[in-house]
Amino acid sequence: MRITPRWMAVLVVTILFGGILFSVALGEWATKSTKELVTFTEGEFAGQYDPADIRGSYTFGEVSSLFGVPIEDLAFAFRVSEPDVAAVSLKTLEERFVDLGVDLGTSSVRLFVAFYKGLPFDLSGEDIFLLAEAADLLKQKATLSPEQLAYLDTHTVSEAQEPVATEMTPVTQETQLSPTGTPQATPSGGGGTPGGGSGTPDPEHTPEANKVGGKTTFQNLLDWGVKQADIENAIGQALPSANLLIKDWATAQGLSFSTLKGQLQALVDAVK
Repeated sequence: MRITPRWMAVLVVTILFGGILFSVALGEWATKSTKELVTFTEGEFAGQYDPADIRGSYTFGEVSSLFGVPIEDLAFAFRVSEPDVAAVSLKTLEERFVDLGVDLGTSSVRLFVAFYKGLPFDLSGEDIFLLAEAADLLKQKATLSPEQLAYLDTHTVSEAQEPVATEMTPVTQETQLSPTGTPQATPSGGGGTPGGGSGTPDPEHTPEANKVGGKTTFQNLLDWGVKQADIENAIGQALPSANLLIKDWATAQGLSFSTLKGQLQALVDAVK
C-alpha cells in the first residue's frame, strides 16, 4: 500500500501527540527539567550529593531539600529575611553583600553546606567567606576538624552594620564590614566618574599583590603588569577611571564580579 504525503503527515502527528498523551496518562511526561547534583562516587560518602556542585540557579528551598539542612538555619546563616525563604535564589547573595569587600555568594553556600553536613570540600582553591552568623552556627551544630575551625577563623566576615543589598552605599556612610584580621574598607560607590565609583583612591584599599579581589582597582591591574588593551578586551569597553574598584564597576554595569574576577585573574597570572 502506497502512503501519500498527506497521510504520512497525519500519521506522524498522530504518533507524536499520541505518544505524549500516553506518557502524560502514565505520569512520565515532564515539561520542566529536573535539577540533579553530582554525587560522590567513592569512599564513605559515595552516593551522597556533592555540595561543590551547588549552582547559583538553585533556591534555598532546593538546597534544604537536597542536603537536609533546615531552611531556618540557611535563612539565619545568610540573613535571608524574605517571607518565602525557600523561593530565594542563591545567585542573589552576591548583590546583597556587595559592600562586604569580599566575595560572598553561591560558593559560600557550598562551603556552609559541606561543613554543616560533614561532607568533603576542597579548601585549597579560592578564598570563600562566611558571615559571622554562619560561622557561629557551624561551631554550634557541626563537627569541625581543627583545619576547618582554623579556616573559619580567617574567613569569617565580622560586621557592625547590615550590608546594603541593591544600592551603592553613599560616600558619607562607612560600611564597617571586613574579613576578620584585615583592614576595614570604605566603599567607593557614588557619583563622580563613570561606572559608579568615586574615582578617588582609598588609602585603606590595600589588595593582596597579584590577587584580584573586592579591593582591587583597575590601576592595580596595570601596576601588576597587565596591559590596558587586555583589560579592555576582558571588560568589553574602554578602560574606566583607573582608581575605580573593579567590583564597584562590575556592580554598576550589572555584571557578575565573580565571573569577571576569574577573567582578570587569568590575565594577572599570565604576566607573573
